[in-house]
Amino acid sequence: MRTILRMTSPAVPSPESSPSNRSSLTIRNGRVGGRIVDLRCDGGRITAIEAAGTLEPNGGASIDVRDGWIFPGFVDAHVHLVLAGTVSDQIDLTGCPDRATFEARIEQGLQSLEDDAWLIAHGWLETDWGGEIPDASWLAAAGNRPAVCIKHDHHACLVNPAALAIALERFGDRTCPPGGEIVRDAQGQPTGLMLESAAWMIVNPVVPTPSVETRRGTTIAASQYLATLGITQVGSMTYAQEVVDVLDAIRDQLAVGVAVTMLDRELPIDAPLARLEALDRDDRVRLIGCKAFLDGTLGSRTAAMLADYADRPGERGLLVELAQRGELMTWIEFVVTRGWSPSMHAIGDAAARLALDACDHAERFAREAGLNPPKIRIEHCQTVDPADIPRFKTSDRHASMQPTHLLDDGTTVEHSLGAERFDAFFPFRAIHDAGGTLSFGSDWPIENPDPIEGIRVAVTGQDRHGRVVPGTRTVDVATAIRAYTTNARAALGLPPVALEIGDPADLVVLDRDPAALDWTTETPTVRLTAFRGRVTHLPGPEENTIE
Repeated sequence: MRTILRMTSPAVPSPESSPSNRSSLTIRNGRVGGRIVDLRCDGGRITAIEAAGTLEPNGGASIDVRDGWIFPGFVDAHVHLVLAGTVSDQIDLTGCPDRATFEARIEQGLQSLEDDAWLIAHGWLETDWGGEIPDASWLAAAGNRPAVCIKHDHHACLVNPAALAIALERFGDRTCPPGGEIVRDAQGQPTGLMLESAAWMIVNPVVPTPSVETRRGTTIAASQYLATLGITQVGSMTYAQEVVDVLDAIRDQLAVGVAVTMLDRELPIDAPLARLEALDRDDRVRLIGCKAFLDGTLGSRTAAMLADYADRPGERGLLVELAQRGELMTWIEFVVTRGWSPSMHAIGDAAARLALDACDHAERFAREAGLNPPKIRIEHCQTVDPADIPRFKTSDRHASMQPTHLLDDGTTVEHSLGAERFDAFFPFRAIHDAGGTLSFGSDWPIENPDPIEGIRVAVTGQDRHGRVVPGTRTVDVATAIRAYTTNARAALGLPPVALEIGDPADLVVLDRDPAALDWTTETPTVRLTAFRGRVTHLPGPEENTIE
């Protein structure tokens, strides 16, 4: 069973006394490598590092972290920040152990809805209750009220007849767009399950969205929650309209810096990209690139594979959108020409190979056009054919991976891929050993955004039930931390933080040395988070002393 993740109020001091509102911050008695030091931040940068007890107070905040270990702030290279805030107000179906629990949560959620409101839920995963695929009958309690339940991976949804009728009427075509499926029963009738483009292009456009004011508030809360986890910067996959309506308006209220990758991807993308290029750029909200989807997910068996799924002979998933239409190379040329970073969703090994082909094409195109080499991110890389691993060896290609996706996909790898592909599954170590760059994130709200949990998974290789997933993939603690700090900053085009004078003051303090722990039984906790030299998370006076 998966843990139900809810945002809670961050432990940040009151505005009147908050260190985040002071002009200077001194972190006392912190460990940097083998030294115990005092570290001062002014103007968003590290301005002094001295032996503990030697930095004099200068009128700013002074926090004793009691031998806590200071690291560059964690970076989540792949989140959906506005979406994470939005789903916090939806019915949560995460971790339902059976159909009865699923239906009970639907019934309970109905009690708080207005008469004309849609029922919107998220987080279901069939493996939580044994593998039975749900159909519209599971939503019977909604009656004639439109209901949509988004799957855990957000690449499929379950709808009832009322919602399907509205969606098909607006779409104007009862056939499914390429790269998706309206799942039907033996009689040819829709079951209510919509996969990939059927979910994105038919259902999503008709699902009501919260007001702009509501989305701004939930997004601020989402950023504050990330700060409690030691996160200082994120790479957010976001549609242009939401950047303009939500993120740009609240940039000064966010507890993390946001590097935006634009999700609008239907060619031509000139208009939405131009809107984002016109926004002011600073280290709070800035545009860094554009994203394309190449395939689906392992859980839905829509990830594009080089060989059949072990449990579905004859099926190899599917390519979607630009990849399915043969437009990927045109898209990546456009993005590179504009000077932005291309990002490509590739979960299956066939999609990963296509993404690497696109990397080759983009780099060749840039050379021939006299452009700067593009920084390219291949998102997920959950299966990579061993023959393609050496192709990651270039400083401008990032394997942007999310270790916590292993928690669920690892429970079914024997069924989905079979023993012969164990080492191709989440190949953290193989990519690292080949000289590739690992940049870690979470895909929140799809998975838990806690970097500590992500490090634990990458180091132990354990799935959600604590079982070590078969195959060779784990990395050491230092490699995992670099993937959540140094490498992730590079992937997002951020200046490095080496804990030296002049570096950006994006910092996290842990209570213990992470390299000295047995991650199968213990993990460190966050004592302090600072973004741009401002405290964004402090557990309380019993943990740290503020002067």
